[in-house]
Amino acid sequence: MVQNCILVLEYLDADGSRVRRNLDYLCTAKTNKHDYHFVLNVWLLLFRSERLNDRFDGIDVWSDGGPHHFKTRYCQYMWHLLSTYRFGKKRITHHFFASYHGHSLADGHAGVFKRTLTTRYQISHLERLSNNPSATWGPSSAEDCKALLEANCPNTEATVLPNIVRDERMKPHVRAVPSIKAMHCFAFENGTCRLKRRTGEGEWTAFTF
Repeated sequence: MVQNCILVLEYLDADGSRVRRNLDYLCTAKTNKHDYHFVLNVWLLLFRSERLNDRFDGIDVWSDGGPHHFKTRYCQYMWHLLSTYRFGKKRITHHFFASYHGHSLADGHAGVFKRTLTTRYQISHLERLSNNPSATWGPSSAEDCKALLEANCPNTEATVLPNIVRDERMKPHVRAVPSIKAMHCFAFENGTCRLKRRTGEGEWTAFTF
């Protein structure tokens, strides 16, 4: 089993045209766990490879609730650190979709990938039935999935994370974020942390870690 952290980047290019890119970050079998450590490694790599600090004045992240990796004190503390130390204290805002919101852009991309995988497994099954000497059991690694993604999914770049350090002693010791489950918008800028119940609605409440 391979875990895939999907990021869909949307931004305006230098000439004002809208750009959309699908970035897939794949965990190998030895690091197959979609948790805080996985998300942290993905974003550290993204900041470095995409030069986010040089190219953007602010970042808006939209995601589902993800109680084990997104809507946690550790993920919100990660945004605070990234804004402060990797993004020149510029704004990073994390918005959460409401429950049962429907399909996001990332969900749509995931659907394309799943259909591609299903098709490849069906083809490999037919190859085995026909005694094809080059028949396989279909994609079996993160590297195989990367090749499939880039060959079959438009505007897609895939990266394999071969090793993720998961030493719990390295996990930050931070206090709980007040009413985190009820909040759907978190903003980090100039070393400050704020939250509110809904994006574009209501007053901000400051908090600290």
